[in-house]
Amino acid sequence: MIRVLVPTDFSKHALNAFTYGQQLFKGEKVTFTLYHAYEPSALQLLGNKSPLALSKIYRDLKDESEVRLSVFLSEILSKDKSTTFFYKTASYSGHLKDGIAALEENAYDYIVMGTSGASGLKEVFMGSTTHSIVALHKKIPLLVIPENAVFNDPDNIGFATDFARAYSHEDLQPLIVLTRLWKATVRMVEVYEKPKITQVKKDHLQQLEDLLSGVDYRFHTVPEFSSLENCINVFDDELNIDLLVMIDYPKTFFESLMREPVIKKMTFHTTLPFLILPSHN
Repeated sequence: MIRVLVPTDFSKHALNAFTYGQQLFKGEKVTFTLYHAYEPSALQLLGNKSPLALSKIYRDLKDESEVRLSVFLSEILSKDKSTTFFYKTASYSGHLKDGIAALEENAYDYIVMGTSGASGLKEVFMGSTTHSIVALHKKIPLLVIPENAVFNDPDNIGFATDFARAYSHEDLQPLIVLTRLWKATVRMVEVYEKPKITQVKKDHLQQLEDLLSGVDYRFHTVPEFSSLENCINVFDDELNIDLLVMIDYPKTFFESLMREPVIKKMTFHTTLPFLILPSHN
């Protein structure tokens, strides 16, 4: 049974992310947990509130969250005819990242989460809510679905890496699961500054090939990019990648590609989903 956590704020992009998750795991036995985190607004907390008043605010928010989750689940069940999907709901009093941090170790196999617009995609790489969930290192892979992403069968899964670190089976297992599920080709992509690959990188590449034994894969090298957007456009357009995978190391592969002033100013649009794997090294 695959366990998938789906944070939702009941927005259009959150629903799109959930729908993507349904299509990605169709035919598999999956338990989806619809997860809503709530907290009072600054306006609700304005003034000197008594403990009784504060208690009522939180109780009302909890009731509202549970009702909205129930309605959301009813809408899903009215459309979902799958016999392999099961659903749960959960509310959390507090910020979403705190709710994720409170999860038990390896409580889920995947988190599927949507982002909204260009600013939402920047958030993945600029350290706000979505990336802070990755940075919790809860050992749960995070699948980020851009607002306008449309599901395509993931025939080609891009794995972006610099081969600078050793790999483990635990690191790659979520990628291998999806690859075998869709009989996909893994396109390993190295972004280089200098075209010559070092012996250390060759050793790591061999290790990666051993771990991917039985999986169809190809190896690509591309020159370093002036911006993250250019990098993603190559993965998306030129390599026909349907899903991009990366490992979240302490200093991530993508952080090394970014020039922060450029990223902050650019209009960042993509429909390419990202699967961010936690590092177990």
